Amino acid sequence: MVRRKNPAPQDGSKDYRINTSLARGLSVMRAFGPDNRPIGNAEIAARVELPKATVSRLTFTLTELGYLDHDEETGRYSLGPGVLTLGYDVMAQMEIRDIARPHMQQLANYADASVYLGVPNGTEIVYVEACRTPASMAIRLGVGSRIPIAVTGMGRAYLAALPEAEREKLIAACRKDHGEDWPRIEPKMRAAIAEARDSGFARSGGDWISEANSAGAVIRRPDGRPVYAVNVGGLRSIITDERLKSDLGPRLLAVARQIEHIGRGML
Repeated sequence: MVRRKNPAPQDGSKDYRINTSLARGLSVMRAFGPDNRPIGNAEIAARVELPKATVSRLTFTLTELGYLDHDEETGRYSLGPGVLTLGYDVMAQMEIRDIARPHMQQLANYADASVYLGVPNGTEIVYVEACRTPASMAIRLGVGSRIPIAVTGMGRAYLAALPEAEREKLIAACRKDHGEDWPRIEPKMRAAIAEARDSGFARSGGDWISEANSAGAVIRRPDGRPVYAVNVGGLRSIITDERLKSDLGPRLLAVARQIEHIGRGML
C-alpha cells in the first residue's frame, strides 16, 4: 500500500492557510485500504507518519463523529458509515458515470475484462465506476479503490496528458511514495508516457499487480485538461500485452472519446 504523508508545501515552509488538524484527520481516513481491513493506532501512525498519541486523539474524534468504527475487543478501527455518506453524496453528483457506464460495459463484455472510470487524487486515482465480467472478478477492485499513478496504465495516461511542468511535479511526488523501488519503476513509467503521447493510451504490464495487464486513456475537458481516466485490464493470460497494444487500447481510446463527446458541457 502507498504510504500517505501529510500535505506540505514543496519548499518545506508552513502554509498558514492549511488547517493542520483537518489535514491530519483526513490523512487518517485515507490510511485505510480498499478492503477496509481493521487496523490499530500504531499501524495508522506508521502509515500517516504521525505520533501515535496524535493519531489516538484523531481516531477517537473521528469515531465520535461516525467516520470510524471502533472494535472495543481488538482496539482496531475501520471506516464508518459517515464516510460512505460523504462518498455517496459526491458520487450522486457525477452524472459522467451514467454517461460512461454503457460504453464501459460494452468494452468489458467484448474484452472479458474489467473497465474502470477514475478521478485523480494526489499521486493516486480513485475508481468511481466499475464494469466487469465474471472472468475479471479474480482481481477484486471496485468503486472507491485507489490505485497508484506511476505504475498503472490509467495513471500513466493521466501523466502523459498533463503539461510538462505539472507532470514533472507530480512525478516527483510519486518518487517519494515508491522509495527504493523508484529506479525500477521510473524507466517503465517514462516509456509508457512517451507511448501514450503517440498512441493516446498508456500500458502497464504487471507493474502494479504482477498477474495483471492494463491500458488507460484520459477524458478531457473542452480546454484539453484531463479530468477523468478510463482503463481496461485483467489477468495477463486473458489481457495479453499484444492484445492491449493492437486491439483493446485503441478501443479504450474510442470509449474515452465517446464519453468526452456525450459529456461535453459537464466536464
